[in-house]
Amino acid sequence: MKIEIKEIFFLLLLITLCNYNVFSQDSRLIGKWVNNEDFSNINYIEFKNDNIAILFQGEKQSPPFLFITDFTKEPVWINMKVEKNGIEAKILGLLHFINSDKIKIEFFHGEFEEQPTAFSLNKNSQSQLYIFNRLK
Repeated sequence: MKIEIKEIFFLLLLITLCNYNVFSQDSRLIGKWVNNEDFSNINYIEFKNDNIAILFQGEKQSPPFLFITDFTKEPVWINMKVEKNGIEAKILGLLHFINSDKIKIEFFHGEFEEQPTAFSLNKNSQSQLYIFNRLK
């Protein structure tokens, strides 16, 4: 009987750790980030613990985006998707921590077969580059 209890405990522990690794995000990203540019599509973005991101343009806010990050990549991969009225939109992105309170994010628009792996140097690309400062 003791062997069965140990096996069950081990399986529960393994499942818990697997779920944590799959759904956890780097805590450095969580919070509100402000874009100080005057003419920007995104004035600020809020990343929440539950993998939800909300984009703001002035007082208007987007529907909640589900975001997934891969901090094993450099720059960090950040992909977001939202569904509204049965239509799903996906945004692929790259993220770089300039310092603990400043991030660079580039969002790529359009249909991409593969994840972009480097920040775009082409101003005519289908992407938007933002610098955000942490709101304290």
